[in-house]
Amino acid sequence: MDRRLCIIPVLLAALLFASIAEARELYIIPSAIGKVRNKEDDRHKDELEEILNDKEFKKELRKGILGFLKRAAAKNEGVNIKRAEFNTQFDPESILVPLLFLDNVVTFVDEFGSAEQTLYKGSVYIGLNFLLFQAQSESLVYSVPMLVSVPYLDKTPNFSLTPLAGQIRAAVVQFFTDKKRLKPDAQNELGNCLADLEYLFSTKTCEIKNINLSDGTKKRIENQAKYVSLAQMLAAQALSEEHLVLPPKSRLPAFRKGLHAAVSMFGVSFQQGADKSGFSEKDNVYQTSMRMPAPQTVYSMLIKTGTKDNDLGPYIERNYTTAAIIEGGGEVIKCIKSVDATIAKRHTKVSDVYYYNSLINALSNLNQCKR
Repeated sequence: MDRRLCIIPVLLAALLFASIAEARELYIIPSAIGKVRNKEDDRHKDELEEILNDKEFKKELRKGILGFLKRAAAKNEGVNIKRAEFNTQFDPESILVPLLFLDNVVTFVDEFGSAEQTLYKGSVYIGLNFLLFQAQSESLVYSVPMLVSVPYLDKTPNFSLTPLAGQIRAAVVQFFTDKKRLKPDAQNELGNCLADLEYLFSTKTCEIKNINLSDGTKKRIENQAKYVSLAQMLAAQALSEEHLVLPPKSRLPAFRKGLHAAVSMFGVSFQQGADKSGFSEKDNVYQTSMRMPAPQTVYSMLIKTGTKDNDLGPYIERNYTTAAIIEGGGEVIKCIKSVDATIAKRHTKVSDVYYYNSLINALSNLNQCKR
């Protein structure tokens, strides 16, 4: 019996040594920041590119991303996240490549005030994609859509984002430094992914294919394209708490370019389109083929809106209700929210601002939606 008890410390030591031996160190290279070029002319994207091209901002952002991943890695004791430096020996299997891509810019303007001094009030919604790739296989191992909202007040409808530069940079950095931002489920998934980079979220990948508006909503919304763009970003961010939301395929060429540019900082050149993938020290050529997981669930969304007025004499109390029905994989998620607004009867026109606010409320928290 005593001999058997003596074996226990030996076994514990062996297990402890094995866990230490299996511990892995992952290195983060400096994150690349880029933008997706859409066909439509959007001057705000050019403004934002200048705003995000700031040395101090990039320094704080990279520090925030490192902390963001370290918090997720803490879920698995065998994983350590470190910042890769230029003197770090390049091991593609242990290198993670973060990309932050500007995807969309949506603004709305509400006009108010007297005829002599009209003011324009609203918000700018900046959609970004944060992606994480493994250098060796160029496999996407993590993806989260971001939505940054910044309010503004201006005397012209064609305002400039430049005065909002500080707010925009702070909001992007806060996304990664806010410890409550990474939800428990998402944190566990990312922790698992970092522990085993072949995990690739194979059971929880999704994409949003179609967003449709009801006939009544089409009549009410003045700028339908802008409204649908915001709905796409809001739904993607909401679903990202439970799934890996894949970016649209139209964005992939830009991601590939950013991925190659990021790794090339370490003196590695690329040969695209090759059947083989891997790193060759002999000719210093990294043959690649970017891998994106296939979506397990494809979601579609139908949006219905409605209004109801309560007469208050010179004013109208108007209720704006939005119902967003998300369907996919046999699941139906019904999100219904509303906002109330007091509007002077003398106003000849009311902008889409309240429809935007109602939509934001509806998709702000999927946990409150009916399933």
